[in-house]
Amino acid sequence: MSYRQTTVSGFPAVALRNDEIEVVAVPAVGMKLTHLRRLRGREWLWRNPELPLALPKPGASFVDTADSGGWDECFPTVGASPMPGASADAPPLPDHGELWSADWVSSLHEDAEGTTLAGVARGGRLPYEFRRHVTVPREGHSVQFRYHLRHLGDDPFTWIWSAHPILNVQPGATLELPGVRQVTVDHVQGRDDLSPGDIVSWPGAIGGEPGKFVFPEQGGWAVKLFGDQQGEPLVVTDPRQGERLEISAAPTEVPQVGIWLNVGGWSAAGRAPYYNLGLEPCIGAADRLVEAAERWHTAQMLEPGGERRWELTVSLPEP
Repeated sequence: MSYRQTTVSGFPAVALRNDEIEVVAVPAVGMKLTHLRRLRGREWLWRNPELPLALPKPGASFVDTADSGGWDECFPTVGASPMPGASADAPPLPDHGELWSADWVSSLHEDAEGTTLAGVARGGRLPYEFRRHVTVPREGHSVQFRYHLRHLGDDPFTWIWSAHPILNVQPGATLELPGVRQVTVDHVQGRDDLSPGDIVSWPGAIGGEPGKFVFPEQGGWAVKLFGDQQGEPLVVTDPRQGERLEISAAPTEVPQVGIWLNVGGWSAAGRAPYYNLGLEPCIGAADRLVEAAERWHTAQMLEPGGERRWELTVSLPEP
């Protein structure tokens, strides 16, 4: 069977699968993906041990109520941000954007390519329609993500987008970003040698070996970095079993990648620090839309009637 109905933490869910891989989504919880794995392999998506899956609450804090792990979509901002050019008393865009708390409409279909879970959501503060299609092919070890953004209003607006998979990693795991030689620091916690705005070498300045970052046994720090995609797969490897995850996107469509290295250095207030990795292909940097527009000059503009499409491929090759 190419799909099955299931539950995750009591919520109705859909599992797409072939003979090699499985992806599980929970439509009622912002179309969050909760599982991404080979059928007989490790789980790649991190699950927050202290924050259970819950129905989204528009207006609530993402980190306090919805940072349960898995894969979310962040649009039209990642960090909470005022709209560029808005008046000082205008309410800001919410942390992690609008889609994690949006009412998504989902549908499922099969064709010669495979099985696709389609989801569509409409904006709250901005007039847009956002579509994501997740396709598991009939054969193979890759998952295809297709995105379609459409302007529904009368005035142009600026935006950024980021995939937001939080990955389950342990000490000894490696991260490789082929072709990336330098990164820009956006956020730092627990380190005195890095500051927001620094442009540093990757991975050397972060503590990595030539060509790769190895997750340490002892950390106590967290950093958010951005680099420019070079068209080669981004690779995470679990050396214990040789399993790896690869994310690919065309730089002409998805020009940046965000890297959230949290090695026991950050959590929401009152929780034990997390150990995880956010490997986040994105359109625009930094995390806050206003900074992307006014300081980094990477935010995008969508005109009335305009559309934008892009794709990602996630592969889980056989070890």
